[in-house]
Amino acid sequence: MGSFAWLPQYLIQNNKKSMAKLEEREDEKKWATSWSGYIEELKKGSRIAGPMVAVTVLQYLVQVVSVIMVGHLGQLSLSSVAIATSLTNITGFSLLSGMAGGLETLCGQAYGSQQYKKLGIYTYSAIISLILVCTPICILWIFMDKLLPLVGQDTLISYKARQYSLWYSSTCEKTRSPLSKDAFLGVPQFFRLGVPSAIMVCLTISTLHFTVPYGFGAATSTRVSNELGAGNPESARVAVKVGMSMAFTEAVMVSGALFFSRHIVGYGYSNEKAVVNHVATMAPLLCISLVTDSIQVVLSGVAKGCGWQYIGAYVNLGAFYLIGLPVGIILGFVGHLNGRGLWLGIVVGSIVQTILLSLFAIFTNWEKQVAKAKERISMGN
Repeated sequence: MGSFAWLPQYLIQNNKKSMAKLEEREDEKKWATSWSGYIEELKKGSRIAGPMVAVTVLQYLVQVVSVIMVGHLGQLSLSSVAIATSLTNITGFSLLSGMAGGLETLCGQAYGSQQYKKLGIYTYSAIISLILVCTPICILWIFMDKLLPLVGQDTLISYKARQYSLWYSSTCEKTRSPLSKDAFLGVPQFFRLGVPSAIMVCLTISTLHFTVPYGFGAATSTRVSNELGAGNPESARVAVKVGMSMAFTEAVMVSGALFFSRHIVGYGYSNEKAVVNHVATMAPLLCISLVTDSIQVVLSGVAKGCGWQYIGAYVNLGAFYLIGLPVGIILGFVGHLNGRGLWLGIVVGSIVQTILLSLFAIFTNWEKQVAKAKERISMGN
């Protein structure tokens, strides 16, 4: 029996450690859910969201300003640039940006768990993966003038769109790591998270305003993934609430401003009276879209932060293609509401998408997400 004399002392020490962890978790929960914790999270989220909003808006403004300038040259130029901008966004920029969203899960959780070198490895994996994706995109753009007429577009507009698309130009010491075989080994993991993320973005990106909540979504994704990687489930939950609050407040302000200026906005894009009147007619529906899009972008950021992009991709696919698209076709062509009916379909799809993503966020087991984050980070060891 003498050989087991240490056992009671071991059990006492182990019990003390367990109690200390529970007390630490309770303290973290109390702090995160307090008003002080909410304000602190708001500061952290704002520091990330501010620069992200500025970057995404300025990047997208390059295309918006081009459309505004060309729109005053005539309807042919406006139509050509609008088609080229939409196609290059969906098949190129949104696709690559969406796939890069896989890094929001991997890098955020790696940083939260203080495994800084992995950020460099994940970044190299993403660069290698995206270079491979760029080749078919370039081929698609080169033959744009041959492909667009096959789907009913005017030949001259298709030719002008191709010309425009071809001539388009576009303190991290801890995270730096040398290029190694680990970067190539990380390519499959990047594609597993990047492809669903790209689907999420490509099914939703449509307007300049999207870039503003996209910054909030990126900030929320970063904060959620950081806290999950650090093992703080309550802080991750609060980060979601703060992100939603910021996005909703901004959306209400912008949609209100757009609604009251709906008879003026159209002149920024065209001198044609018909175009201006059509913009004024569509503006109320766009205001609804602004609110729902802002909320869903933050919820998509939550999905990226948790690493369940595939769920977001399925939700977006079902909401827009199984519900929104049929509703838009019925209202637009059968109900003879034309463009208004098609946009109503988008609004319906966006509302369904927001509701479904909200349900996933509400019923998320954050303690389980912490365990998954640790497992995901340990996979590279």
